This record gives sequence, C-alpha cells and structure tokens, in this order.
Amino acid sequence: MPDDISVPDDLIRLQLAARAAQRAAEEFSAEIAAEARTKFPAPEQWLERLCWPADPPVGGLQDGPATSFWPADLTERLGQLREEATIAWKKAGEHAAFDGARAAGQYPKFLAVLHERISEAEAATV
Repeated sequence: MPDDISVPDDLIRLQLAARAAQRAAEEFSAEIAAEARTKFPAPEQWLERLCWPADPPVGGLQDGPATSFWPADLTERLGQLREEATIAWKKAGEHAAFDGARAAGQYPKFLAVLHERISEAEAATV
C-alpha cells in the first residue's frame, strides 16, 4: 500500500456498513426465492414461484398487482432493506476523502487502496 495514500477508518466502516446493508436485502430476496423453488419445484409451477407466498392472481398475471406479487409485509420489508442499503451507500459515497483524493490527483490509487483496506477488514471479520 502506498504511503502517500490515506484512507480514513470511518470511510472503511461506512463502506462495510453499506456492503452489509446490501447483502441483507439480497439475502432476504434470495431466501424467499429459495423457499418458492423448494415449495414449487416443477418447471410449470413458475407462476406459483413468482407469486409465493401470496396466492397467484385468479385471472392470471394480468390481474395481479403491477409492482409485486408478494404480500405487503414482505414487499415493505424488502423495500426497507433496499432503502437502508441506498442510504448507506450514499453516506459512504459522500465521504470527504473521495473529494480529497480527486483534488490531489490520486483518485485511482485511492480507490485501489480503499478496496484493499475493505478486503482486509472483511477478511478480519471472517
């Protein structure tokens, strides 16, 4: 790691928090999808998998809601998780260290060091 590139510890924490928030949203969605694949494994059960855990629309897809076939509580939870991830990424992206690196003409090196530090921090938590 170059000595002239400094990555603040709080930026690492923000990046790790954003990654964790995004993983939480992705894992929630994947859990529901995995349950649906287990419950409805046959290829012709695609509508059941798509709609589960709600019931498929009586008249078919055209009668279903426009945004989601999931019940409101699951849709709201996924929306909350995605919003948390968006907020966390925004906080991390607005860190002053990015502007400082750009102003110093070290942005590419800064990103490389940032990613290295993030990888080290993630490896230390495993």
